[in-house]
Amino acid sequence: MEFKYKAKKNLNEIVEGSIEGANIEGALENLQARGLVPISVEPAAISASAGALNLKTQAKLKTGKYGLKQLVLFTQKLYNLINSRVELLSALRLLEKNADNRTEKILLADIIRDIKEGVPFSACLGRYPKYFPQLYVNIVHTGESTGKLKDSLMQLLDYLRRLQDLKLKVKQALAYPVFMSLVGVGTIFVMLTFVLPRLAGMFDDFQAKLPLPTLILLKISGFLQSYWWAIIILVSLVVFALKIKRAGKESISSRLKYYIPLVKEIVYKQSVANFSRSLSLLLQSGVNLLSALSDAAPVIGNPIYISQLGQVRKDISEGVPFSDALAKFKIFPNFFVQMVRVGEEGGRLDSVLADIAASYEQEIESDLKILSSLIEPAIILVLGLVIGAMVIAMLLPIFNMNSIVG
Repeated sequence: MEFKYKAKKNLNEIVEGSIEGANIEGALENLQARGLVPISVEPAAISASAGALNLKTQAKLKTGKYGLKQLVLFTQKLYNLINSRVELLSALRLLEKNADNRTEKILLADIIRDIKEGVPFSACLGRYPKYFPQLYVNIVHTGESTGKLKDSLMQLLDYLRRLQDLKLKVKQALAYPVFMSLVGVGTIFVMLTFVLPRLAGMFDDFQAKLPLPTLILLKISGFLQSYWWAIIILVSLVVFALKIKRAGKESISSRLKYYIPLVKEIVYKQSVANFSRSLSLLLQSGVNLLSALSDAAPVIGNPIYISQLGQVRKDISEGVPFSDALAKFKIFPNFFVQMVRVGEEGGRLDSVLADIAASYEQEIESDLKILSSLIEPAIILVLGLVIGAMVIAMLLPIFNMNSIVG
């Protein structure tokens, strides 16, 4: 039986080829007899099919990505296995075996293959930036270097859960107002396209001039009935255009959040909290400030701030204290800069940044409650006024029936 193998010939040379053997144990014995150290051995037929499969699925790895939820789940499973004293390679094999989708199986298979070839785990993760951000890779690298991978995974899990909780709270605060708005728009659409046309026939029997509000409503209703398909296409195109990302830039819809009153304040505080939490985690893990700033900058989201943080890094590399470099720009409020200065002077910048993050997270929760309490009645009021005006416009001819008939 023919087997495909990959083996080490010496410390710096890896060879590949095929070898005969009655079974896989026989193939391993033949390799060792040749003075080779096996890395991987598998039947030739399986190896060929796996290679073909790999070519077909590499495109999926390039286009796919881990969302925050998937990254939390992966980290949780890996931490649980490592904490149970399962060796890293065995843990990854278990994750691969129980992966929910084919793309994730291929991702884990590639990582396992690289580790077998002697590539560090963090370097394997670094090859897939869409799945594992640089911050994640650096924390894992620190854990590998210090022999405390389990602790690093625990830190990452706590950090990712905090980000996930904060993101969930923002979504929950906006979910009900969005739902109400959709229901209101749907109600208006049904009234204009189904209810009003039924009344329009009755108005025709009056054979008299209808009130202006009623005429306007009938025109809008007629337009929607005739061109509803065009409106759906237009809305779809607008939504698509808002979601399109230009090279290296956010989508239009993502940028809008920086300009909407009330919302932009919450978004800003969320960005500061995420940045502070990320930078604190990196510094606690032993990453130097310059590298930590480079890894934490993308978390802040706003492209302008990310660019300015690049200048802050440059100033720090030239010997300028972190707090003084921040003070040159308006990225963060004075409170943030002063707290960073206190942390620098006291040699506890990481813990101060963690305190800043916790403070902003509390502010965000309070702001979300206020925003929710303001938006909900405002939506109810607007929808009530619109629907009420429509009802009045439909009933005006009936109220004036005597004058219309006369």
